[in-house]
Amino acid sequence: MADHSGYIKSGCLVAAGGAIGASLRHLTNTITVNLAGDYSLFLATAIENMTGSFFIGLIFSLLVTKSEYNQKLNLFLLTGVIGSYTTYSGFMTDALVLIQESELLFLTYFFGQIIMGLVAVWTGIALASKIKKSASF
Repeated sequence: MADHSGYIKSGCLVAAGGAIGASLRHLTNTITVNLAGDYSLFLATAIENMTGSFFIGLIFSLLVTKSEYNQKLNLFLLTGVIGSYTTYSGFMTDALVLIQESELLFLTYFFGQIIMGLVAVWTGIALASKIKKSASF
């Protein structure tokens, strides 16, 4: 009989991180709805995707450069926390709603998130590089 305890443990790490990420996503949505106007849910999705892109660049860069790659930390932080915090499906739903309202608003939102997401990932990677240099990571 095969030992599947590794799969169960890794699934628990992803689930625990996912609970945190989903809670952070809900918190971001709630705060944004309370502070913003009509397009608050679109703004919340953009905030989640930009901050998630930044942190995935930062954390991934820090994890892959360690002498011993930490798969458990990767599963918990990247797959669990950030994977459930960011929302590609929400992004696509928002885009579908926006294209029905205004092509310009849709194009701004859609390409703005992609471009800013790339900038955020790059910024996270650049910050990780500085952290590694200053801390002898």
